[in-house]
Amino acid sequence: NKVWCSSFIFLECRDALLPLLIDQLSGQLDDNSNKPDHEACSQLLSNVLEVLDRKDVGPTAVHIQLIMERLLRRINRTVIGMSRQSPYIV
Repeated sequence: NKVWCSSFIFLECRDALLPLLIDQLSGQLDDNSNKPDHEACSQLLSNVLEVLDRKDVGPTAVHIQLIMERLLRRINRTVIGMSRQSPYIV
């Protein structure tokens, strides 16, 4: 986890890694045959967003836009489908 985080601060690494991470998250959230690992998904997305929020990592607007375009609808759909008693609903 920390290895990719240290690489993720570099623009070139984000350009290469982010589409792969988004694909993994999309696959987890869309997998109807298995129960998605919500904890792992939320932790991964949280780590990504924490890095993108830093001021010392260069431009991040394109990466944030990519996350919004490819994941926001899936995340919303997942949250709507969760039980209100889920520990992931705050």
